[in-house]
Amino acid sequence: MPTYFIGDVHGCRRTLEALLKRLRPKAGDSVVFMGDLVDRGPDSKGVVDIAWQLQASGIQTVCLRGNHEQMILDALEDRYCRENWLELNGGPQTLESFGVSKPEDIPQKYMEFFQAMPLWYETEGYLCVHAGVNFYFPDPLEDTISLLWARRWYGDINYEWLGNRILLHGHTPMPLETIEQQLQRLDQQRYLNLDNGCVYAPTHGDKGLGHLLAFQADTRQLHVQPFVG
Repeated sequence: MPTYFIGDVHGCRRTLEALLKRLRPKAGDSVVFMGDLVDRGPDSKGVVDIAWQLQASGIQTVCLRGNHEQMILDALEDRYCRENWLELNGGPQTLESFGVSKPEDIPQKYMEFFQAMPLWYETEGYLCVHAGVNFYFPDPLEDTISLLWARRWYGDINYEWLGNRILLHGHTPMPLETIEQQLQRLDQQRYLNLDNGCVYAPTHGDKGLGHLLAFQADTRQLHVQPFVG
């Protein structure tokens, strides 16, 4: 049964729908979202609802927690985090998608979903995190801040610890050409970024961004879905 790993959606519901129409996952298949389902784009609620619909249809659906889901949780607890989320990180678009004006009014079932999201996921041959891994930790998966926020960690990979696994992640938008080059060197480098900055298509499409990506594990095919506005 195929496993599909999908990069950062960031509220781009229509683009996700177009990608899933191409993939056509069915009961028994697996879909793994790499985190950041929410924020910046127009319909974060709709993206979460799609993930739930996949699960209800018999598709094994895993949704990693990204730093943006973490920011929503933190916005309930800390004034600075709340202001940062609302002013700089797409919080208003998320609130609008839920039809509310403050994070406390997001329905509880969605907040519980964000809280329950795993920080990493492993399946045969693949280790998935949202952002990156701190290989200086005795157990790199224990540095939860790095799992959500890390950048520029490729040069620190402990290949002895990684073993025969390939490390999949999102979080840092990269040009499609760079990601395709990573795919060509997958057996040597053993990492692949699946964030092509789909949500930035209207403003940064000329920089090689603007697609939602899915990596199919059994065929090692990269499915590229252009942004749908």
